[in-house]
Amino acid sequence: MNKLLIKNVRPFIGGRIENLSSILIENGEITAILNAGESVENAEIFDGRGNIAASGYIDIHTHGGYGHDVMEATEEALYSISRFHLDNGVTTYVPTTLTASIPDTRKTLDFLLHYNDPNVARRYGSHLEGPYLSPKAAGAHPPHLLLDPDENNSSFIWDYNCVVSRITVAPNLSGAGWLTKECVENGIQVSAGHDNAIDDEIDVMFDSGATSVTHMYNCTSRPSRRETPKKHLGLTEMGLIDDRITCEIIADDRHVPNRLFKMIFKLKGADKIALVSDSLSVAGMEAGDYFLGSGDSKQVIRVEDGVATLPSENTYAGSVTPISLMAKNLVKNVGISIEDALTMAILTPAKLMNMTDRGDIRVGYLADINILDNDLNIVNTVFNGKIVK
Repeated sequence: MNKLLIKNVRPFIGGRIENLSSILIENGEITAILNAGESVENAEIFDGRGNIAASGYIDIHTHGGYGHDVMEATEEALYSISRFHLDNGVTTYVPTTLTASIPDTRKTLDFLLHYNDPNVARRYGSHLEGPYLSPKAAGAHPPHLLLDPDENNSSFIWDYNCVVSRITVAPNLSGAGWLTKECVENGIQVSAGHDNAIDDEIDVMFDSGATSVTHMYNCTSRPSRRETPKKHLGLTEMGLIDDRITCEIIADDRHVPNRLFKMIFKLKGADKIALVSDSLSVAGMEAGDYFLGSGDSKQVIRVEDGVATLPSENTYAGSVTPISLMAKNLVKNVGISIEDALTMAILTPAKLMNMTDRGDIRVGYLADINILDNDLNIVNTVFNGKIVK
């Protein structure tokens, strides 16, 4: 049967939770939003029991899950990562690379270019996090593989223009402004991050078309001085005060403590915050020691107490918390409204990435829907028009 009618749900549309309605799905697409009680001939009926119906979560920054990393570039790895996301209500994600040699990065992009499995979460291009990052803010990225972008070492990007959808670049690199312009002209969304920049350099990148900051408060620069006594703003503050900029936030109460999130929210609002998991291969795994990346970029990471760390650096390596749990945390522990939490987990990342066929409950959009209770527990997930949970 090609028709599915989800009845008795409160759809989350355009940032608001509406009154009880029904959603008609045909061939994997939303074809009508009906008044509660309206019937449709020859449709399978699914009763949402008064719960919220929101578009599937969207994660624009994630490295892995269920024991696998994007850089492995195998069918097993991508299936596992996609399964991890779908199991946690994320129906679209942007697989994110770790800094590696250009040949290793090419290998990953080659694989992403050709791999597709319609039964697990959708991929939306890819996110190059590196190699154009600052060695002084490398985080979990291997410093010896970082590069200052120029025409030669960035030319491979244009070979994968159809699969690279976003990129992180440090504003203090001499080629940052140039690369930002090139990426924007080629339809690639640019995010500033992993930097030790000052406001003058950041202005150049923002004015060149960068539209976000990568995982705010994690490897983002703070006020500092250079050669003179003059104090300059860093990327953290520039991202907070520039209305053009969307801030990625890892809202797990670790990378960004809940009280800090309250401040960010007051300054940016839900429309300029995109929740991201920055999830590692160890997301969804038991506590223990594992590896991040592969080949030259392989590093030991430790999972304990709900977070991943780099033992050698005494720092967080990335998150193991899916976006669904971040949204719940914000509602339960920070006092954020359900509508604002869902906006940050769905609408804002969709808008940032210029997604026009998903990210809301609208006619013509993909039928990827989470049925949520008032605590944002995932009751059911509809993916591509089929009930998968």
